Amino acid sequence: MMKPVSFFWYLYGAVALALVLTITALFFTINYVEGQNDWQDFARDIQQTLLIAQVECQSQNLNNECVQDTIFDQGFEITTAFYDQGSEVIGEWQHINTHITVYTYQAGFQAQLANQPGFWLRDNQDHLDNAAEDDDVFAMLFTAGIVTVLLLISIALFLYWPVKRLIHWLQKLEAASEAIGNEDYSSTLPTLNVRPFNQLSYRFNRMTSLIRNNLEEKRLLANAMAHEMRTPLSRARLALGLLQRKPGEEMQTELMSDLDRYLDELEKVTDNSLQLVRLQNSEAEFIHLPLNVWLETKLLSVQSKASKIVWHTEFEACQIKTDERFLNLIIDNLFSNAERYAETSIQLTLKQQGKHCVLIIADDGPGIPQELREKALQPFSRLDESRDRRSGGIGLGLALVTTACQRLGIKLEFPNKEKGLSVKLTIPC
Repeated sequence: MMKPVSFFWYLYGAVALALVLTITALFFTINYVEGQNDWQDFARDIQQTLLIAQVECQSQNLNNECVQDTIFDQGFEITTAFYDQGSEVIGEWQHINTHITVYTYQAGFQAQLANQPGFWLRDNQDHLDNAAEDDDVFAMLFTAGIVTVLLLISIALFLYWPVKRLIHWLQKLEAASEAIGNEDYSSTLPTLNVRPFNQLSYRFNRMTSLIRNNLEEKRLLANAMAHEMRTPLSRARLALGLLQRKPGEEMQTELMSDLDRYLDELEKVTDNSLQLVRLQNSEAEFIHLPLNVWLETKLLSVQSKASKIVWHTEFEACQIKTDERFLNLIIDNLFSNAERYAETSIQLTLKQQGKHCVLIIADDGPGIPQELREKALQPFSRLDESRDRRSGGIGLGLALVTTACQRLGIKLEFPNKEKGLSVKLTIPC
């Protein structure tokens, strides 16, 4: 099995290979383009030299001594011999009445005029020597190599610290993943302000937080269920023990009534606990809903019951996308709590605030003290005599509301209020 490669060397090797290939391709491209330009420049220079000869000698005939001197002064030589060792046609230059065919010649070029086929024009020896020095491939490759090495060193220096930081973060991710595999959910990832690693850090930390909260909720639920079910079971055993002693008929009726009530409590604890578990594991099915219309319909069914409580409403039009089952669970529990503990009235307010709908349910009952509100959200929590089982609750209402709000992305708050309890729901539109 091949030994794993360091991430730094893997990334650096990829960059280095890309750089070398790029410089190589660039070198050959430039070399080809320069070669194309060189022969055209050669043909253009010959044309310019002929124009100078036309002005100075009143002729372009290569037999003319004045024309030959002019051409020599411009760095060319005239010969009647064709240098054919590996020589080949490079291109043809056409300009007005001038037609020049260009061939290779040592490190330079040789050309023939179409109207004077007996003569050849070439670079003189000085030009050839300079061209040979400029076209030294080994010198060019050496220069390109030096530039490549310097660039690779620069890239290594610039890559080292970012890659080292990234490797450190990946090692943290590896350790945190291994900890989760060992059922240790306390590990978190440091935030790396580089996309997409910052999002990965946020989602990983959120995942571990949700797992911790879920495990804590299940632990509390299991402990609370054991405690809550023990009480009615003990009372039922006591009532059965008293019945076995064959007391009077009036006592039997009272004990039977108590047994019935204890069994109702057991059934309610079981049903609500199962509902909480289903809520935590069910999938949401979102639909579009006009919240103000939906609340008004819900309120009609609540007000139809005989009650001394007065409901005051202030609704604005508000459209949301939600799961109606979860929303029903939230509103039913909050309305039930408000109606149970209110003394005279309940105020409902629905307003649109930017991209959210804000629903406030406020009653004028005993309220919940600030320091006990966190506890009130836990399963089977009953805070005082005003909010206990005898008033109809088993302490799961707000726990169900909290879980449903988390599933729907609703923010649940308890704003301060002089009297009673105020519940604020911030619902995404």
